[in-house]
Amino acid sequence: MTEAFTPAERGALAPYFSTLDGPVFALVNLPEVVKGALFARYSRSPKSLRRLFLDEFAGEFEAGGDGGATGRPPAPGLARAEELYARVFVEYGDDSVAQLGGVHLACEGVSNVLTKVLEWGRLMAYLEQSTRYVP
Repeated sequence: MTEAFTPAERGALAPYFSTLDGPVFALVNLPEVVKGALFARYSRSPKSLRRLFLDEFAGEFEAGGDGGATGRPPAPGLARAEELYARVFVEYGDDSVAQLGGVHLACEGVSNVLTKVLEWGRLMAYLEQSTRYVP
């Protein structure tokens, strides 16, 4: 089941997510540090990835883009992402977040069997929502 978003939320999400209506989507137009931090938070949150982005990252629009010169949207959540990386990677030594750079594709609401099929080849670095922290 895909989450419903208000028109304002859809407007905030559209520049950064390849689709707003399906359970499989890619993150676009975001710095690697923001994408990695978003996925690091997602692993311990019961929220959908897009909801987490809205609640914790989208409110912090910074001059991380090009100021509108080429039409690229500014990068939201840059300071939050850098703080999260510093805390999780440097202070706690959790190097799993360091491998979260690259293409970010989310598959929400899929079965555990499909999860294992996708992860079987180990062609990528994977991060699942924690069953210890997420009910």
